[in-house]
Amino acid sequence: MFKRKLLKQNKLKRLLLKLLNIYALDKETFELINPKLNQKAENYFKFNNKSILLSSGYLDFSRKIKKLDIYYRFSPDVALWNSPGKWKRIIPNINKEILIKVSLISLKKSILNFLKYNNLNISLNLIYDKSSNEFNNQLKKILLNDKFETNIIKSKINGNRGTYLECCDQAEKSEDLIFFVEDDYIFKIDSIEELLYSYSRITTQTDRDIFLTPSDYVFYYDRDYITSIFIGKNYRWRIVKETLLTFIFSKKILNIHRDKIRSVGEFQNDPFEKPLHEIFDKELCLAPIKSISYHISRTVPSIEPDWLKVWDENYKEINGGP
Repeated sequence: MFKRKLLKQNKLKRLLLKLLNIYALDKETFELINPKLNQKAENYFKFNNKSILLSSGYLDFSRKIKKLDIYYRFSPDVALWNSPGKWKRIIPNINKEILIKVSLISLKKSILNFLKYNNLNISLNLIYDKSSNEFNNQLKKILLNDKFETNIIKSKINGNRGTYLECCDQAEKSEDLIFFVEDDYIFKIDSIEELLYSYSRITTQTDRDIFLTPSDYVFYYDRDYITSIFIGKNYRWRIVKETLLTFIFSKKILNIHRDKIRSVGEFQNDPFEKPLHEIFDKELCLAPIKSISYHISRTVPSIEPDWLKVWDENYKEINGGP
């Protein structure tokens, strides 16, 4: 290990903490005072405030999050992208309506889990295409709560590109963080918590706004781009150069790269997300090392086996059963 120079201690403060039997971290030395040896040491995080990692130290968050606007686009009648004929998912015999419901209940649970201990204005905006009033009402019932706002908006243009552009249009009303979500992702209970804490922490460290994608896509492991690893809340995050269309970013980034972000839906691109990848040559995009959200597509969505457990837990809430 490289030799490190420690700052001078405040001995009087340290003595006082010991006399009062207070469990604390000495900010000057990052050493524990009166550790509870009979308990497991834990890192400390306070939203929009600070983090204390017992192994490395103290970080004040300079990047405060003002609001989170989620834009969830869905279409019960749209097949799996680029799949001829009847689309098929890795979950056998599942229809698109059930998939959307399972996706949304997992997202709702993750939002409520975050709001249980943190205060933030969050809105969930459902952007739809080719959906019935009956199905929309079913979704409203599933999402009913008194902790966050839910809106439902019809896309002005049909199709995948149309709903993406509607998300871009609606995002113009956002105040700070923007989360674009496709209708075939399921979320871990700690997904929103990890995204928001990690966004504050990593943007504070890098002194710049960033993109985060919640999935550790399998195709990342076939690439040879140079990366760096950052500590989030409970996960590690690494720089990547590509993502699909579920990602979180800021209004500041939207203002800088509006044309590129919109061009995903305005032009025929190969791959579909190519304009985003061009942005990632200038802006940081990070993915978790181990997914916090899983893409339920035609292939197994993760190298970890717990994706099926997350699916089963949320599917049972929608469909019942043991």
